[in-house]
Amino acid sequence: MMKTAALLLAAGCSLTACGLGSNYASEVGWREGGKEQWNISGDYASLEECRNAAIAEYNSINARNPGQAFSWACLKKNSDGSYESRHR
Repeated sequence: MMKTAALLLAAGCSLTACGLGSNYASEVGWREGGKEQWNISGDYASLEECRNAAIAEYNSINARNPGQAFSWACLKKNSDGSYESRHR
């Protein structure tokens, strides 16, 4: 009986809804050759984890070329893989 209940729970539970999926991607913007460039990457389970990664990338770019990076954020993912909101 317990095995059946566990299987039903697993079958009815999406990864994101159960807290096992990736909820955020980091977004960092920088200027290169007079153009704005953007990097959206990563799969982070928490906003704090995403913020740490985005800030680290932002700081790394600016350490190599001061003032080159101009923006960082975290994008909250929808269940369909698109982004529903931006957080800092």
